[in-house]
Amino acid sequence: MIGWLGGNVLRGFRLMIDFPRRMTYWGRVSDLDPHDLDQVGVTLEKRSEGYFIAGIAETSGKPTVDAVRVGDKLIQVDSVLLSSATRGAIFALHGQPGSVRMLVLERDGQQLTLPAKVTAF
Repeated sequence: MIGWLGGNVLRGFRLMIDFPRRMTYWGRVSDLDPHDLDQVGVTLEKRSEGYFIAGIAETSGKPTVDAVRVGDKLIQVDSVLLSSATRGAIFALHGQPGSVRMLVLERDGQQLTLPAKVTAF
């Protein structure tokens, strides 16, 4: 695979597939949101015990969030408790670049509350 297209891109277009000619035709139906991917720069992994930090995004070789470690369990984002929230609650990590989300993490049995800035991606 060379790349992928997510729903955030596809929802802005009407896509027609011409199978016999092996062609696709894209018709724009709405403008794309240039801030659609702006979020706290962490990659999450869903496990049976909850959501865990699986990776930390970098810009210019520096991590986009401080003090967060791979393996930390994400308990809460701002006022959203992830243990009882739907998968859509992860979107609480999104926001305007520069805005701050408060993350409650569990590491080595202890809870930490850390600020994390939303990054433009």
